[in-house]
Amino acid sequence: MGLIAVASAKGSPGVTTTALLLGGLWPRMAVVAECDPSGGDVAWRMPGMDGRSLDPQGGLLNLVAAGRKSMDPSLVLNHSQWIVGGLGVVTGIRVPEQAGGVTWPDLAKLFSAVPGVDVIADLGRIGAQTPQNVLLASAHAVVMVVDTVPSNVIHLRERLGRLQQELGGPMAPPVHVAVVAPARRDRAVREVREVLEQAEARVEAVHHITHDPVGAGFFLGQIRGRADRTPLARSGVPVAHALAARTAPAYVEDTGPAEEQRA
Repeated sequence: MGLIAVASAKGSPGVTTTALLLGGLWPRMAVVAECDPSGGDVAWRMPGMDGRSLDPQGGLLNLVAAGRKSMDPSLVLNHSQWIVGGLGVVTGIRVPEQAGGVTWPDLAKLFSAVPGVDVIADLGRIGAQTPQNVLLASAHAVVMVVDTVPSNVIHLRERLGRLQQELGGPMAPPVHVAVVAPARRDRAVREVREVLEQAEARVEAVHHITHDPVGAGFFLGQIRGRADRTPLARSGVPVAHALAARTAPAYVEDTGPAEEQRA
């Protein structure tokens, strides 16, 4: 059981897609939680296991309300819905005006302690005062998603400097950078790594996530077929396993039947 936070420093070069990709490739049971205060869109992107639309009324706000009565981490599974392929998701708020009703510190406690389940939190874009930042301190690892546009890389570099000041110390979660770039743009990914190294940003690893519109289409509910055969999925496998290794020491096998949890 552990928490992986996925975010970007500017714009959204595939944060939600990256979170869903990692969840789909996770070597253990995982749930993706939409924690973007600007609003979630998985309920409109992905069909449920039965092919029907997800319920946009449930999810994060209902979980927060239940958490006020009981801070039982198993509530996370009770407020999850399962999308096609079997991945659990906690759908986010529908509009930004609902963000004020979310008690973000409570979510941090719940998401970092779900029995037998790792939670991958889609934080969207983070800045100096964004409320979802509180989840970062409880994360076992932070994944910052960026493309190769120079201005976006500079924004990432500056945000990492601020972030590491705020989360500084030996217990700060390690930061991984996921660079979304075409398959043959390895040089561009190396250049991102060099920019961060020159700035002395403390980054544990820089990963290359393949820019693959066809593969991304599976996470938009647009394409049928074998998602695991896409370049996007193949590039995500080593990233998912590297991050899962961060939560493995905290992982505790749940003794409850999986089918009952999903009912």
